[in-house]
Amino acid sequence: MSNKTKTILFIVVAALIVITLLTSNSNKENYFLKDKDGAVEIWKGRFSPLGRELFINMPGAQPPDTIKEKYSREEVFPFIAKYYIDKADAVLDVPGLPDFEGMRAYLNKSLTFAITSDLQEKARKRLDKIDRMVLLYKADIAVNKDTIPELKTALEYLNRAKSLGPDEIESGLIQQKIDSIRTRMAVIEIPQQAEIQVQKKPVK
Repeated sequence: MSNKTKTILFIVVAALIVITLLTSNSNKENYFLKDKDGAVEIWKGRFSPLGRELFINMPGAQPPDTIKEKYSREEVFPFIAKYYIDKADAVLDVPGLPDFEGMRAYLNKSLTFAITSDLQEKARKRLDKIDRMVLLYKADIAVNKDTIPELKTALEYLNRAKSLGPDEIESGLIQQKIDSIRTRMAVIEIPQQAEIQVQKKPVK
């Protein structure tokens, strides 16, 4: 084999290696959607020209009307984030006390994929709403015990809930609860103070 032939062969092999590396690296940035058995599977390209691995499986997700040959991270991540936000919203439709921890788990997963400010805001607002619901629930339990210490605890819960960005209507409802508790505390404290005064009077 002549030196010229060897040089040409080397150039061809080198070119093939470069093309393979570039194709592999490009494929690594690709995502692929599959509509399978009532779920949407998202596959991620591996560092090889055609390799893929399952990235996430989303039961119950609605696939796009038309599934493209490949997707970018910027297209796939918002789709996943919205899926988890919808899953969190669906928990509220279940009868009985909501599964707050389950909702938090979905919303935290959503934030992992929420690469737009709009989706991040939606997830965080829902997390704040969960915290408000939990605090209001705890406040109701404390109020039912009807003692000054527990009523003070209820006020702490309600003030924390009020700081978590409720809308105007919810803020008004929280304030009504706060006012009601303060009124109840005054009613309880009047006889207690009168009793203290009686105890302080000297015995003749």
